[in-house]
Amino acid sequence: MKKVAYIISVLCLILLLAGCRQKDEYILHLGLNATIVEIDAANHILYVADLGDSEVFGGRCAIDCKDLIEDEEIVYVDYESQEFSIIQFSDLNVGDAVIINAYEKNLNAADDSPLNVEQIQLATQRLDQPDKEE
Repeated sequence: MKKVAYIISVLCLILLLAGCRQKDEYILHLGLNATIVEIDAANHILYVADLGDSEVFGGRCAIDCKDLIEDEEIVYVDYESQEFSIIQFSDLNVGDAVIINAYEKNLNAADDSPLNVEQIQLATQRLDQPDKEE
């Protein structure tokens, strides 16, 4: 009788753990490297391609930046001084390297419509940081 209770307990534990598995749609991919290949300034859409060996965006993937502009999620980090700043959509240029953070569910839907991402960081080190006032 104890064996049966033990086996049922183990099976219940396995079922409980299997039910708690994280769904793919909640996986956040950080640091997806891409390069800007085209900019649609009128519609606030970036077209990016994979940078390096990754195969996330392919040769050309549209990214809708309207929400990023409103939420101030287009950023720049000066690697030398570690200064962080919010930049404008107009600061991005064709050929710039960018680092993109996006959820798995949005990456899977990118084939049909512009991709919605959580943040874009300009990786190309070319912007001057304003001097801090003391």
